[in-house]
Amino acid sequence: MNLAGILIAIVLLIILIYKRVSLIPATLICVLVLAVTNGMNFTELVMGHYAVSLADFIAKYFMVFVTNALFGKIMEETLLAAAFSKMIGKAFGDRNAVYGAMLATALLSYGGISVFVIVFTVYPIFLATFQKADLPRKLIPACIMSSSCTFPLSMLPGGAQLNNIIPSQYMGTSPLAAFPIGMACSVLCMGFLYFYFRYEFNRARAKGEHFDADEKILERISRFQQETDVKPWLSALPMVLIIILINGFHMDLSYAVLCASALAMFIGRKNLPDKLNTINEGIKNVGSAMVTTAASVGFGGAVLSCSGAKIILDAIAAISLSPVISLSIAASFAGLLTGNGGGGCDVAMSLLSEQYLAMGVSKELLHRIVAIATASFSCLPHNGMLITIMDTCGYSAKQAYKYIFISSVVSGFLCLVLANVMGYLLT
Repeated sequence: MNLAGILIAIVLLIILIYKRVSLIPATLICVLVLAVTNGMNFTELVMGHYAVSLADFIAKYFMVFVTNALFGKIMEETLLAAAFSKMIGKAFGDRNAVYGAMLATALLSYGGISVFVIVFTVYPIFLATFQKADLPRKLIPACIMSSSCTFPLSMLPGGAQLNNIIPSQYMGTSPLAAFPIGMACSVLCMGFLYFYFRYEFNRARAKGEHFDADEKILERISRFQQETDVKPWLSALPMVLIIILINGFHMDLSYAVLCASALAMFIGRKNLPDKLNTINEGIKNVGSAMVTTAASVGFGGAVLSCSGAKIILDAIAAISLSPVISLSIAASFAGLLTGNGGGGCDVAMSLLSEQYLAMGVSKELLHRIVAIATASFSCLPHNGMLITIMDTCGYSAKQAYKYIFISSVVSGFLCLVLANVMGYLLT
């Protein structure tokens, strides 16, 4: 019953989120299921494992969330994010403008803007590009999710997101770890996304589907299309600075993002009449993203305290295949368990890193495999970023998730297979 209870709790969590139950009450309901099926005290499970895991994650990454929220707000308010996105989008033309918006989103993600913040920055961009291309809005959530939570989050070497930073903090590896594997997976992912969305766009046009918008959406598009007085090339400098500082100077991510925030504020100072208010509002935004992520980690901590979780992990480790394959499966389970890329990565590294290093998996390969696996298999309906995107775009999981599943989970799985093959050939 212990193992069955874990599986029931995970499936129930996915169903509850699919039905739009908020993540914290949903995870607590599922912790109750764990307590009942594992013969544990509910209060003890919540306070001794759920809350402790939640608090530990916040304590460990508090400054990362604070600085990312601040950076995202400054990039938005100074209009640097909009200027950067427009610069990228202009190169693609009206019919292919969506691909430009996706590339801009990926670069914003790679450059260090929190994936929880990105959606608010890029949503108006996608509205404008979908209007130009005359495509149905139901595809926007998948475009945003896949272009921010796949290759720029975990595959492309040197990125500034948690999935690429957490393994470095555990093992001292570089964000550039397993460079050839990360680059190859990134290329495969980008190719998959291009051809998949090209198929969906052509299919929508063949079915006679068009862009649909109410007055509120049209007003938002109009506001976005207003000209900014920011030189487009300057808008990229803060993100470039982050990449240089964390990779070239090995600076802590929080300090690198703070330096980039100061640079962004200087470049866009004319658009910030009230700098203190921007700082206050930016840091205020940290709460929901941090707690959403930490709640999923808390649920993971509760699951891992149950004996059934040990049975699952031991069974995976005992698979009579390459250690890299069993690592991929175990890390994917951590991502599925938490429904959060960064949270799943932290769980996987804390539980698996020493064991698989002892089995002969190199630090660099372990870094990249865990990053890809946890990011890809966290993109299920209980993923906090996914919930934020669908709420922002006004769609339910029932309406939009199938596109997200193919573009995020399936693409990630294919890249994980490639990483395993290359890991076998190169080691």
